[in-house]
Amino acid sequence: MLRMLAACSRVVDIVAQPHSLFIGVRGIKRQLRYTPDIEVQVHPSFRDELIQGRALHEIVAAPFLEPTHSYEPVALVFELKSDSDNSVNDDVAQTKMDMVKAVYRHAGHSFFMLHHTPHIDREFTDSLVFLEIAANDRVGALERSLCVLAFGREQWLPFSTLSAELGGQPRGERLVKALHYKHAVSIDLSRGLLPSSPVWLRLVGEQFGNG
Repeated sequence: MLRMLAACSRVVDIVAQPHSLFIGVRGIKRQLRYTPDIEVQVHPSFRDELIQGRALHEIVAAPFLEPTHSYEPVALVFELKSDSDNSVNDDVAQTKMDMVKAVYRHAGHSFFMLHHTPHIDREFTDSLVFLEIAANDRVGALERSLCVLAFGREQWLPFSTLSAELGGQPRGERLVKALHYKHAVSIDLSRGLLPSSPVWLRLVGEQFGNG
């Protein structure tokens, strides 16, 4: 899940186990504690598509062109469940979860319980291994400027073409991947990371700061 979210062009920030809720219940001496798995800051369309029932891996794979500075992100809280988790059939666990949902609803937070199926696709997450090798690479003003020049008047280029324009294999390929994680470009990952995968420019209107 963290691997997918990190590669998503609509995710601005990710925090694992961001906070804990302590819920007091009349008649029970000990407070109930709940700690969510993940909190993310995302573009509002991410939240809207989850509400509509779109699988998380499909949301992550889709390219996104809007520059990150041009919108106000929204916070989403995730509880992750494996397909073998039987707590959904446990009355006590469900009562606790109903209280948790009520607290988040009262606080105005968007809360989602995500099950492995259909939200995580193993083939897709395996393909991200080849993308995330450049996740922590430094990208400065020079690299961003070279990226803009490589696109010319085009809005998108195939991954292989842009990689060749930026230095070829392996330097150019790695730079394109790093630019994706720095939200300078957005790679269409709907079919995985392929030479033909469209790469969209997102830099329009943004300042070329260091990343």
